[in-house]
Amino acid sequence: MNARLIRRLGVVVAVFGLVVGTAGSARTGPSGFRCPSTGRLISVGHSSLEVRNRCREPDEFRATVETRTVREKVRRWVNGVAGEVSVERTVDIPIEDWTYDFGRNRFVEFLHFEQGRLLSVAEGEKGSGDPE
Repeated sequence: MNARLIRRLGVVVAVFGLVVGTAGSARTGPSGFRCPSTGRLISVGHSSLEVRNRCREPDEFRATVETRTVREKVRRWVNGVAGEVSVERTVDIPIEDWTYDFGRNRFVEFLHFEQGRLLSVAEGEKGSGDPE
């Protein structure tokens, strides 16, 4: 493997570790959960607006922006001949991590959004306090 690929792999592993680490002792749950206040299903792929409307505001919220390099194939014309070339560009990815604590009878839910879409749901320990 070349050094560039190894560095990228290291970044991916580090980012994954941060996401999992944010959830503490969280276990990866199913691709969603049912919000107890409304009974509506929250699923991977929903927008942050859909999740707020189906459930409520999160108990904890953290927003960051991550800069990533993406590679795309684009068509270029050179001397009248079309060809595909790979082009790298840097993009900013908005990231949000939400926490829902539904009380001591339910598990805490950790939601990870990128670009406004729910990418993963992880389940933590039992919640604290009174149910919502």
